[in-house]
Amino acid sequence: MNRPRITFDTNCFINLFDRESRSATSVSEIEKLVCYAFDGKAEISVTTRLETDLEQDKNEERRSAFIAMLKMFPVIPSIGRWDVSRWDEDFFAHQTSGRLNEEIRQILSPGLTPDSSRYSNKINDIEHLAGHVLDKRDIFVTDDKGILRKRDQLEGLGIIVMRPSDCVAYIDEIVFRSKPRTFPSDDIPPNYHSPALHGSVTFDYTNNNHVFAIGEGEHLFETKWTKASNNSIHVYSDSGSIQALALAKGVFSIPDIRDAEVYDFSSRVRTPQIGEIVVWRNVNGLYAATRGLAITDDTRGDTTNNLTIDYVILGEGGRDFSA
Repeated sequence: MNRPRITFDTNCFINLFDRESRSATSVSEIEKLVCYAFDGKAEISVTTRLETDLEQDKNEERRSAFIAMLKMFPVIPSIGRWDVSRWDEDFFAHQTSGRLNEEIRQILSPGLTPDSSRYSNKINDIEHLAGHVLDKRDIFVTDDKGILRKRDQLEGLGIIVMRPSDCVAYIDEIVFRSKPRTFPSDDIPPNYHSPALHGSVTFDYTNNNHVFAIGEGEHLFETKWTKASNNSIHVYSDSGSIQALALAKGVFSIPDIRDAEVYDFSSRVRTPQIGEIVVWRNVNGLYAATRGLAITDDTRGDTTNNLTIDYVILGEGGRDFSA
């Protein structure tokens, strides 16, 4: 599973730790994001501007407690600013970062000057986002209504802004998709199922709705075949356990496949010739390879409609069939 790289805005950090505040929002959602980080399902960081924001708190005891809690999160740099940045803490400004800062400012606070109301907070917001972009992070999480109102414009700069609840839903979906799906095989006719991870099989490809299953559980591949000729056959990615398939052009031995992902999985149907290899990817992201050995076709002088194949399923995952 790809772990989203999240940047917390200051309000998320404060809402997480200031349990007595009546104005705290999205507390349960922020807690869930932190739990996802502890479980390795997300990565959460804050920028150096979070401490700058915290230092404006006039409650010395609370300010000290918050700054101590910063140690819980990795801190990423932003663009250096005189009288704010510490030595060896932030980026030195350069043409690209300066242009980025200005583009964010034009979206969030186009008329901002040092005399503007809440200037320090607004410039910190800009530099939070700049640090997020410069560190190539995925999602900026905030409850700041001003930033959320401009999220469509910020997306034009490649900045994805989400509320905590939206980010939780986004990661929930990633977690759901990453869970292995186990398919029951009790209802698959035994004559059209080979549960082993490798083998050679012969079956009538016109029966059982043209499906022959290999593997089982999360390793199930319901391969589908229809007539083409007695030298070739059509294969399909239509079955529920199949995500995609590809023709391994120029490869005629399954162990010669070193990286299953290099092939073109863009088509629903392919037509391999005898001896050619089809690479299958199931909905769990696992790979199998089949090589056609023989075809009979009762419309071309044969008495049967049989297909004989060799197959291998990578039981431990991975993409290399040479091992």
